[in-house]
Amino acid sequence: MGLAILKLWLWLASFSKPRITDLAAPLQHRFFVWPLDLDENLHMNNSRYLNYMELARWDLNIRSGFLKYALKHKIMAPVLNTAIVYRRSLGPLQTFCVDTQLVHRQGNSLFIEHSISRQGRLYAIAIMEVRVVQQGNTLALDDILAATGLRFAPSAAADETLLADNSALMKQLLQRGQNRFQAA
Repeated sequence: MGLAILKLWLWLASFSKPRITDLAAPLQHRFFVWPLDLDENLHMNNSRYLNYMELARWDLNIRSGFLKYALKHKIMAPVLNTAIVYRRSLGPLQTFCVDTQLVHRQGNSLFIEHSISRQGRLYAIAIMEVRVVQQGNTLALDDILAATGLRFAPSAAADETLLADNSALMKQLLQRGQNRFQAA
């Protein structure tokens, strides 16, 4: 129930935020740890990290116009694959940021990086693979981007060393994201 309320809040707040057209641009959302997010150890339950990442994707879908297009054409963009690394624990009522950015494209798959940080320190980082599907069939990503007026052009220099195998690619993208925090 709490996730539905937060999605409604994000939808209402999206009316006052600018539309997103460049999917490679990073987005940042600020949240805090609710008491219901806690597990028996009094830190945020690992599954809740994924919920906050979903909220960030929800906002991306709303503000990019993809959600409206998806509802009209009865399509969806499910997460096919997730790799996550938990680095630290978040405690009760602590604020944190969820940074979201599309970082790679391979065929008709998009790879989204979500990092959860607090005061510049990495708490969790995830890579999620998504595809656009309609009635169980994968749709051509170029057609969707053209129809919605969205663009996604990841840095060519960053992508030239990435692997073609999805498992290795997910690990490599996770490592690249973690390295950014270690360098900072």
